[in-house]
Amino acid sequence: MNDLKTITILFRATNTLSNDIQQQVNELGLSLSSFMALEALYHKGAMSVASLQSKVLIANSSLSYVIDQLAQKGYITIISDTHDKRKRMCSLTASGQELMSDVYEKHVARQRIRLNRLTDHEELLLQHLLKKIGLD
Repeated sequence: MNDLKTITILFRATNTLSNDIQQQVNELGLSLSSFMALEALYHKGAMSVASLQSKVLIANSSLSYVIDQLAQKGYITIISDTHDKRKRMCSLTASGQELMSDVYEKHVARQRIRLNRLTDHEELLLQHLLKKIGLD
């Protein structure tokens, strides 16, 4: 196999999943970046902006904008470190927690529809293979 058919298939699958997720978060009035940040805080708890950036893989300048937007909507709080004003901590507010509690289950259910086309074994194999490709 010397062609790149695998990459084409992978891109099409990724595009399909991305479009579906994008549509779903847009219905919530959020961007995909905002949803990813909220999801990370929902599952991991309060964290620094640097830690959040590594979890959601968004450029630092874009993440600053996302964080500010989420704070304006009342979904997160931002606290500056008392020793180092450049270091900021983010956490979900009660409103952000409520939003994610409400929408995350629906998000999982919607995405599981596609993933449930695979057997448990196939899904684990796919995870393994994608990790293998993704390693540098």
